[in-house]
Amino acid sequence: MKKLFLAVGIGSVVLGVVALIVLIVQPLVAICTAAGLILSGSLMIAVGDLLGRVDYLERQLGLYAPDDDAADPDLPQRKCAKCGRTYDFDYPRCPHCGADTAKDS
Repeated sequence: MKKLFLAVGIGSVVLGVVALIVLIVQPLVAICTAAGLILSGSLMIAVGDLLGRVDYLERQLGLYAPDDDAADPDLPQRKCAKCGRTYDFDYPRCPHCGADTAKDS
């Protein structure tokens, strides 16, 4: 969801900049369109960033235990010695059972 908001936000900002370029042809329409697109794009980027921060905090506080299928594909995975499930390598403890990774290493 975070990536969707970021992509839509960046796209809106780009369209807003294009609308500013069209400013020469239709000044009033271009200004209104550009301002709306840049503002909505900036808001989408902010919402995407906020969703990423909430997800991070939920994981740190142990409020969210992702399924094996929902693991972040960009991070290396670690297998828990206690429960056997996989999770992101950078977690200090298993989000599924709470086992400390320092004891596993």
